Amino acid sequence: MKIAFLGLKQAFDYFQIGGTESLVRRLTTQVVQRGINVDYILYRDRENIEVSPMPGIALRYFKSLEDALSAIGGKYEHVVTIYLLPKDRLKYASFRRKNKKLTTFHFIYFSWPDSLIKRKVYFYEAGLFPYNGKLFCISKRQYEYIKKWVENAIYILPPVPENYFLGPQEKPRNERIRITFLGRIDPGKGINEVIEIFKALKDDNRFECCIYGIHIPEHKESLKIHNWLKSQKDIKYVEVDRQKYSPAVEEFARNVLKETDIFIQPYQKLSSTIDTPLLLLEAMASLCAVITKPFGNISDIYGESKFLISLENFVDATIQLLKNIKYQDLREEQERLYEQNSKIDFRAKTIANIFLNNLITK
Repeated sequence: MKIAFLGLKQAFDYFQIGGTESLVRRLTTQVVQRGINVDYILYRDRENIEVSPMPGIALRYFKSLEDALSAIGGKYEHVVTIYLLPKDRLKYASFRRKNKKLTTFHFIYFSWPDSLIKRKVYFYEAGLFPYNGKLFCISKRQYEYIKKWVENAIYILPPVPENYFLGPQEKPRNERIRITFLGRIDPGKGINEVIEIFKALKDDNRFECCIYGIHIPEHKESLKIHNWLKSQKDIKYVEVDRQKYSPAVEEFARNVLKETDIFIQPYQKLSSTIDTPLLLLEAMASLCAVITKPFGNISDIYGESKFLISLENFVDATIQLLKNIKYQDLREEQERLYEQNSKIDFRAKTIANIFLNNLITK
């Protein structure tokens, strides 16, 4: 069996760092470990080329969607769709219809658009132009939204590798409480609130605060915040290159979370990330207390906790929580998270089994 993952290069290139990219990369790695070859079919690149980052995975880059679809034409048993430009979707729907006897086409829903109109378009498209395979949903609200009108919806959580998962005794005991932001330098990720909180804690010797930031040069606001962080001295700032994924980068992120006591990611809206944030799950696996807001299904995933803070007065409430925090509070949260992780198993191997079993089942 051969599987292709199809989409815009800018949406899920293997070498980019991000939630969508990590989810697909981890799924494909697990699939290859089961003896199944995987091709990334990526369009809108500067040239038609092919490279292989590891045995069993080929990255096939194409200039146009037409070139990409021509390469697919009957050569794959399954095609998993990630993201196409709106202007390309009608053409792709026609291609699926013509090739449905040769190939089973699937789709993964990653986001939850803020706009009701955009949300309806995003989810109803598969009703107007049906997929003959499965519609994978990575959050419960996505699944509940579309299962009312389709029968091929499947709920799966984003996968986290086994080596992220810690037991309470494996979690390091730091002299100072380590609070970490890791992710894109983006107002939608709550970076401005993080900066405000870290400024308020800068003279408190109990805390060690750090921002590990990915900035996108094309985004003016992101670049502005990045440049400010580089120029100031109050907050430790470590720049992470979005375009340079490698196993070493993965290991770096895993070690950062392992050494982190409190992970902070105060999303302004979940539309700025995948609808079940992968960093939330990675932090949970690493037994980090997570300070965030209960958007979407976050409270269902994370469980009941004082570290989930409402949107109103978030900054003040977080500062107050942190100033009163004790090491015992962190130990209790680690024990709770260990139990929570066992209830909602999101280990990569488990998720890949669910994915593959549903992929091949009619």
